[in-house]
Amino acid sequence: MAAFFSSLYVHVPFCIKNCKYCSFYSLRHNEDLEKLYIKAILKEMEITKQIPHFLKTIYIGGGTPSCLSIYSLNSLLSDLTKNFKTARDVEFSVEINPKTIDKEKIGLMKACGVNRLSIGVQSFNDKELLFLGRIHNSDEAARTVEVVYKEGFENISIDLIYGIPGQTLKSWQETLKQAVSLPVKHVSVYELSLEENTLLGKELNAGKISLPLQDDVAFMYEFASDFLKENGFKKYEISNFARRGFECKHNISYWLRKPYLGLGPSAHSFFDKKRFHNPPDLFIYASFFIDGKAGWVFDYSVDKVEELKEKIFLGLRMTKGITIKKKCLLEFFKDFEKEKLLTISGNRVKLTLNGMLLSNEIFAQVLLHIENCPVCKQE
Repeated sequence: MAAFFSSLYVHVPFCIKNCKYCSFYSLRHNEDLEKLYIKAILKEMEITKQIPHFLKTIYIGGGTPSCLSIYSLNSLLSDLTKNFKTARDVEFSVEINPKTIDKEKIGLMKACGVNRLSIGVQSFNDKELLFLGRIHNSDEAARTVEVVYKEGFENISIDLIYGIPGQTLKSWQETLKQAVSLPVKHVSVYELSLEENTLLGKELNAGKISLPLQDDVAFMYEFASDFLKENGFKKYEISNFARRGFECKHNISYWLRKPYLGLGPSAHSFFDKKRFHNPPDLFIYASFFIDGKAGWVFDYSVDKVEELKEKIFLGLRMTKGITIKKKCLLEFFKDFEKEKLLTISGNRVKLTLNGMLLSNEIFAQVLLHIENCPVCKQE
C-alpha cells in the first residue's frame, strides 16, 4: 500500500474498570491479555514501519495506556521510538488515569520522549465521578496534575465532561475553577453523549436516568467558553481550549485531514486516500499481526465528494473555519448565516458560538445538501 503518514495513533484497549459512558473498544485489564496485546502490536510495528513516514505527532490513547505494567509500557514506548522516524520537535502524547500512574511510569515516559500528557479527569466533583464510573476521586486527579508537572511535564491536558445527569451549573463552575487553578495548558470539554451500548445508555433507554435539559447544557458550554477565555485558554476547536502554543497538534492533523496510521485493535487510519481500521477485537487483531499479516479492514476510498464532506464536518469544527469555493455551498450557508449560526467573509466560513452548539444538526443538513446537489458532486 503506497502511502506516507505524519501522525501515529496507538490504541491500548485496557481499563481497570469500564466507565459507564464509554463506547470505545476496551477490555478489563489482565496480565495474559496484556502480553497478547504487546506481542501483537510489536509485530504490527515491524510491518508498518516499512510504510514511508516522518512523524510529527504520536498519540497513545485508549482505553487506559497507563494501566500497562512498567515492563509492557517500556516495550511499547521503546519500540515506537526505535521503529519510527520522528521530527525533532515531535508532539508525543499519552493518556493517563490518576489511579494507574506512578512516578516510575512518569519517569519512563519522560525518558522515552513523551512530552505531553492527557489526563482523564472528567470532573472535580466526587459524586459526578462516581456516577460516571471513574475509578479516581477529585483529590487524586488534582494531585496527579501537580505530580506530573513537578516531574517535568509542562504540556498537560485534562478532559472534562458537562451535561452529566444531576450536574448543576454550580458544580460545573467549581470544576472549571479547579481546572484553571492547576498547571494545565490544555482543557477539553465534552458534552456527555450516551451510545446505546454503554451502561448509561442502557439506563437512559430504560428510563432509569434522564439527561439535563438542553438549554441547561447549552448554558454550561457557553459558560465554559467565556470562563476559559477569561483565564487565558483560547478556543481553537468546538471542544478544545489551550494556552497559546499548546494546541494539540495531533488532533489538528485529524481535522485538517492529514494522513495518519492507527495501531492496535479498533484503531483507524487514513492515508493514500483511503480510510480503514483494525478489527475491534484483540484476538482477531492478534491472529493477523502475530502471523505477520496486516489485518486492515477497508472502510472506503475518499473521492472528491467524500473529501468535500470531510473538509466541512472536520474543518468547521475549528474556530478558524474553512474556505469554501463552491458557490452553491456558499449560497446554502447563507441561511445559517441569517440565523447567526455561522459567519461568511469572502470564501471563509466559521461557526458562531450558537453554531457550535448546533454543529451536529448543521453538519447533517450540509451533508444532505451535498448528496442531493449535482454541482457539489461534480469532480
